[in-house]
Amino acid sequence: MPAIPITQNDIFFALAGAAAIFLVYKVISGAIRMFITRASVIHFDPEQLEGLLESCYHTFPIDNLDFKGATFRRGASVRITTTRKTIIEGQFVGANKAEMICLVTDNTIIAQEIGAILEMQDL
Repeated sequence: MPAIPITQNDIFFALAGAAAIFLVYKVISGAIRMFITRASVIHFDPEQLEGLLESCYHTFPIDNLDFKGATFRRGASVRITTTRKTIIEGQFVGANKAEMICLVTDNTIIAQEIGAILEMQDL
């Protein structure tokens, strides 16, 4: 069986094709991530807060979160902006190894995927 010669042009086009496929993959996966993010919202009555917080401490055991060069500690008041441009202000409860954080507002507990957060700042 004769060998098929591979030229520099063949290598260049293979590299360009692989880069194009990778770029398309990244754009599509980013769009999917923007529309399908893990977030949960639980509404509660004020008398339920203590029990729900205790549950959140066990579900989100990581006290400190390093996010884009800033460190956020449990109990800090924060404002986050999500990929859907939703702004959430609340108390940081914790994070977990599933890349989720927990925030408590006046009447809701929010679990938000860290990958869907564009910005996070102290209040």
